[in-house]
Amino acid sequence: MRVQFLLIGEGSTETGLLDHLTSLCIAAGATEASGLVPPFARLATPIGHDLALRLRAAHQLLPEANLFFVHRDADQDDPALRYAEIAQAMAASAITPRSVALVPIHETEAWLLTDEAAIRRVAGRPNGRAPLNLPSLNRIEQTRRPKERLEAALLAAAQPLSGKRQAQFTQAFGYQRRQLLEALPVGRPLDQLSAWCRLRDDTAAAIAALHAAQEAQQ
Repeated sequence: MRVQFLLIGEGSTETGLLDHLTSLCIAAGATEASGLVPPFARLATPIGHDLALRLRAAHQLLPEANLFFVHRDADQDDPALRYAEIAQAMAASAITPRSVALVPIHETEAWLLTDEAAIRRVAGRPNGRAPLNLPSLNRIEQTRRPKERLEAALLAAAQPLSGKRQAQFTQAFGYQRRQLLEALPVGRPLDQLSAWCRLRDDTAAAIAALHAAQEAQQ
């Protein structure tokens, strides 16, 4: 069964998740899988941030997609509100593809705090020994402001830097974040984070439903 999915994210750097979502689809039973971020820039009129409108526009741009991953950071300990918002937006959009909510607890950067070696590598000092003050794995999803913690860890890993070089390094955070997303190791330790486990399990359920629907049509 072939899966064509779209990732409706919160920013431009979410493309780093596409390969990981492809892997999740294949692991869940898809024989082929490929994904894109909707090219909203092609639209003549900007659609803003209304999620239902974004979902509808994504479906119009790429109607062949049969699965939507919808990313919203939880921005708090309890992700229930975001899951409800995504479900309501899908219903309001009145589109037919299956959907999977992608809701990191607090922020996506929490997932990137799991890989110290990647942080050092992206910072340009893979053999560095400077303390990064990363939270323990069992505390990551309780860590407030993980984006700030990640920025601080990258900066600590890159030292020593002069004032000018430090400013340039800090300004490159978006690029560094994309690199870390692309290098995110699927499996352990992510399998110990509740948000990732739900994403994995919900993807498996969506793939199973798509397969059942395809079988019913044959």
